[in-house]
Amino acid sequence: MNTSHANLAKHPGLTGNVVDYLMELRMSPAEAARPYLVCPAVTYSFGDVYRRACQVGHMLRAHGIQAGDRVMFIVPDGLDFVSLFLGAMKIGAVALPLNTFLLASDYAYYVRDSEAKALVVGPDLLARIDTIRQASDFPALLFATGGSAPGYADFQAAVDPMPQDLETHASDAQDAAFWLYSSGSTGSPKGVVHTHAHIYWATELFGLGNVGLNADDHILCPPKMFFAYGLGNQVYFPLRAGASIVVDAEPIKPKAVLDHMLAQRPTAMMAVPTLFAGILELMRAMEPAQIHAACSRLRVCISGGELLPPALYRKWLEVTGKEILDGVGTTELTHMFMINRPGAVVPGSCGQIVDGYEGICLDENDAPLPVGEIGNLFVKGPSAAQQYWNKPEKTAATMWDGGVLTGDKCYRDAQGNYFYVGRMDDMLRVGGVWVSPTEIESVLAEHPSVLECAVIGAPDEHEMIKPKAYVVLRQGVAGDAGLQDGMRSFLRERLAHIKCPRWIEFCAELPKTATGKIQRFRLRAQSVSKD
Repeated sequence: MNTSHANLAKHPGLTGNVVDYLMELRMSPAEAARPYLVCPAVTYSFGDVYRRACQVGHMLRAHGIQAGDRVMFIVPDGLDFVSLFLGAMKIGAVALPLNTFLLASDYAYYVRDSEAKALVVGPDLLARIDTIRQASDFPALLFATGGSAPGYADFQAAVDPMPQDLETHASDAQDAAFWLYSSGSTGSPKGVVHTHAHIYWATELFGLGNVGLNADDHILCPPKMFFAYGLGNQVYFPLRAGASIVVDAEPIKPKAVLDHMLAQRPTAMMAVPTLFAGILELMRAMEPAQIHAACSRLRVCISGGELLPPALYRKWLEVTGKEILDGVGTTELTHMFMINRPGAVVPGSCGQIVDGYEGICLDENDAPLPVGEIGNLFVKGPSAAQQYWNKPEKTAATMWDGGVLTGDKCYRDAQGNYFYVGRMDDMLRVGGVWVSPTEIESVLAEHPSVLECAVIGAPDEHEMIKPKAYVVLRQGVAGDAGLQDGMRSFLRERLAHIKCPRWIEFCAELPKTATGKIQRFRLRAQSVSKD
């Protein structure tokens, strides 16, 4: 067990609406004029964002939105996203950002489940929403950003005339401030209810306390604002710290991110392993001086979403001269609660628990396990959600005693480093032994021909589960039977026989979420359909 409650005493805590906490240091004329959102064609200052958030709050209130009402928005990263997030919370409403890459049926579920009172839609989403907005349970308040559209009020036209200052609603710190929907890969997506205090504690303990973000930082975080990872790194951390961010509303591509590194020279970069791997692949064609220039101001690189393979960590360090700090966070915990420390990285581990949190590995009966034994990770901390909206059974099974059962399988060593071995539903039972897909992936990623890989369990001819590897090869490498045999030999030299994949399948790409996180459940479905 790792406890660090003493660290909480250093913080005064939050007593009211978190918008005041986020913006209070940015209100002087000098601070308000400093850049915050650095977009491709325009840069918005902290003052620009605050004034727009006030206008959005006035507009929502003028249309009948009250404290506690859900304000749903599906808009790209940028001024509209941030002003909706802040504006809704400023009037005591609940901000509810959604993934912009989903299907119409997904949005229909979210509207129905959340009982949202207003929906703001970006121009690229209108066609999808049009197919479902005639439903009886759809919000009456529909707004479109980017101009007028049939059936929608013009968001800009509604906001522009509003006053640019607004008194903050006197919310309690424990009132709901925003929701995020968790993944639905193991059932219907769940609305995670977060309070004003959760933003405060995630900011104080991780963004400021652990990462040390400050007003000199220029942040590059390609994962989108609608994800917990992107929301903290791009919205509420930099607002409190006074940092600027690089905004790119387009889908994440390694080439675009590398271009931003060259043009913007960020000081902090937060990404996922797949993106770091893609950037490294592009750097193979660059001169060392170009690479040095792109990384010249980087003081911290953070990876999340998937386990960072040790081979990828070592290669990034070799090529760029910069460490990647691998960490873990969940939607339910608001942001990251575990991370490697600068100068003390343990490749292959998720690092140590963030001060202010407590990590416990539990057995199947929820009893604590000793050091070194694999268990289900339970994390307690002041940013831990304690409710899934309208899902009491899921809430009871996942959230209790101020903590969250994360769904991760891991163990802790004697030095306090945690080692992730897979999701509770990803672990493989092979020959009566638990096998970790991530362990196999980490070894396979060391092979010089492998760009990225994923391992799942698949039934053999006797319906016994065996590991199956999907491999994306580096550019110019031919995938043939000889290479498959070579990879098997490579793995047998480094892994126990039971852990070596029975099948190795080459593929052009792996299915991923919008943040680049590999979707193993889609590979499992694909494997079943082929059989």
